[in-house]
Amino acid sequence: MVLRDAGFQSVMGWASGYMAFLLHKHHQHVLYLQTSKLLYRTPPEMKAAQSVLLLMLCFLFFYWTDCFMTLYVTFSLEKHFIEVSALEFVNLGYAILSPFVLIHRDEYLTKCWPGQ
Repeated sequence: MVLRDAGFQSVMGWASGYMAFLLHKHHQHVLYLQTSKLLYRTPPEMKAAQSVLLLMLCFLFFYWTDCFMTLYVTFSLEKHFIEVSALEFVNLGYAILSPFVLIHRDEYLTKCWPGQ
């Protein structure tokens, strides 16, 4: 099971890296089209590549944290409420965090928040 998970995660890492490479290559092709005032902003290709890599790293962090915490809770003799609650939080962590990462990375959506 661990070998299967590691295999699929390596495929996910390769796909994310390849997507970031393609976005960087596209950015290099359209770099000459940008005017000087647009050079001070982060291009959309770079933002997309950063978002892909950030989401992949978040997923891997929560997945491996969940894996190790599940092993710890499974093999511990006493089950404490805090350990089980922390495990549930880690299980839901990626699903809770990923929409906020995407909202934060999108300039249009951040302008919609009333606090800004």
